Amino acid sequence: MFRVGALMSVMTFGAVAFGDPPASAPATDMDKVQGYWKPLQCDFEGKPQMPTEVMKQVTVVFDKTEYHLYFKDAKPNAAGQPVIFRLALANIALDAKTTPKTITFEFADGPLKGKKSHGIYELAGNQLKLCYGTVDKPKPTKFESTAGSGYFLETWARQVK
Repeated sequence: MFRVGALMSVMTFGAVAFGDPPASAPATDMDKVQGYWKPLQCDFEGKPQMPTEVMKQVTVVFDKTEYHLYFKDAKPNAAGQPVIFRLALANIALDAKTTPKTITFEFADGPLKGKKSHGIYELAGNQLKLCYGTVDKPKPTKFESTAGSGYFLETWARQVK
């Protein structure tokens, strides 16, 4: 009986002294955007930028603070393998404390290397909405891309594996 009582005392002490393990930190927006995304809408100044068939060939990958934009050629190479081009690489920063939430792109590769864009974003379930333009334009405050605005308006759907 002494051993059972001693064991119960040790178990009680352990639970009180060490408690439950700390809960993991809530996911940040940066955590939530990680992974593969396909475009549902890509407009510039209110006009569609690519037909649906071309959008199927585009993928964005968020990897930590990097944004990778890929294009998969519709035709495989001579060996029958897919041909994939990385069109852009950007470092991104998200600020979820602003209203609306803001995003900044700093392009590190591709035709936009050295350029910056800024805008707003909204995460809703498995959809990501972006409205952005170059930093020489004011940061958008609404999800609009009107003629002459210089803004892109995009909606992306998360790809679940």
